[in-house]
Amino acid sequence: MAKLFNISEASNIAVHTLALISASDRPLNTGKLSEMLGLSRNHIAKVLQTLTRYGIVTSDRGPKGGFTMLVKPDEISVFEICELIDGKFEPEHCRRHKNECPFEVCVYGPERQRLFEDFKHYYSNRKLSHLKIA
Repeated sequence: MAKLFNISEASNIAVHTLALISASDRPLNTGKLSEMLGLSRNHIAKVLQTLTRYGIVTSDRGPKGGFTMLVKPDEISVFEICELIDGKFEPEHCRRHKNECPFEVCVYGPERQRLFEDFKHYYSNRKLSHLKIA
């Protein structure tokens, strides 16, 4: 279970690689993606393997092979990509259940829940198609 505001390295790789793949007019292989992002080819390959398993991308082998999108960029959000990689984001941040907590009011206050809702709303509405490549 992913925690609030914890976007992992793998999710970061997923968002960046999908943005590049979706903007490309040809398949991109892990070598090219690694070169473009300055990230480990092995890490990119592992993330893309997961995205392939979820049906987000497909890959073709060979000299002109690489990864292409199966999902339209305007149909998947940054939030969805992160949840595919990291698991469901949970607003719950306390290790204790509400009925077991000795405090009358949460020590973290209501702000944490509001921030989670803002975070979820923003990244749920930020589609892959909104990410522009320089």
